[in-house]
Amino acid sequence: MGHQGGKWLSVISSTRYQLCVVAHDVAELVDLAGGWMCDRALAGWDLSVALPEPYDLRPLQIIGVTTLLSHQRFASINDGDTTTSIAVAPGIVENNDHIRGVVLRALDQPAIEVTFWGPSIPSDLHGQLARRQYRLSGAARAFKAQALAAAAVPAAAISPTEDLYGTPPWYDASVDSDAGRRLVAAQPETADRTREEA
Repeated sequence: MGHQGGKWLSVISSTRYQLCVVAHDVAELVDLAGGWMCDRALAGWDLSVALPEPYDLRPLQIIGVTTLLSHQRFASINDGDTTTSIAVAPGIVENNDHIRGVVLRALDQPAIEVTFWGPSIPSDLHGQLARRQYRLSGAARAFKAQALAAAAVPAAAISPTEDLYGTPPWYDASVDSDAGRRLVAAQPETADRTREEA
């Protein structure tokens, strides 16, 4: 649709799982976590992204993002009870004390899944997050390729996996497992996953 910045804001449904992502660059986000995000959208999640400034939203729309927030608005996302999961670019946590505070509070709440993407995370969080490789569905790889093209990222082969670090999800993880989606452990460690009570 080509709308820019904070003018594009849709209402989040409290009846669906919510993923709120905070990033500093659209192209980097799509490149490192776009497939995982797309699979969440395909599984019925509502996706929102917080950015520091207006961007072309077409790449985000292609992977299923429905809401744009400011970094300031992100700071209040876990004040309510609708957010199931947050994902954060590691560099933001290291350089933005306000967002770091949001992440640390979320880590103290078992009802919120916390995820970082990329090859590394802040050193002081290693004990709280497990490293995983997320295997993209075929549909996610196709949409990610389109989103990267829309973000003017040079064409390259789409990797079948993305590197993630995260806490165990408390929700029913089967919502992410259809159409060949799965998390492949990159380390031998495992974690118990608690299913949402009916």
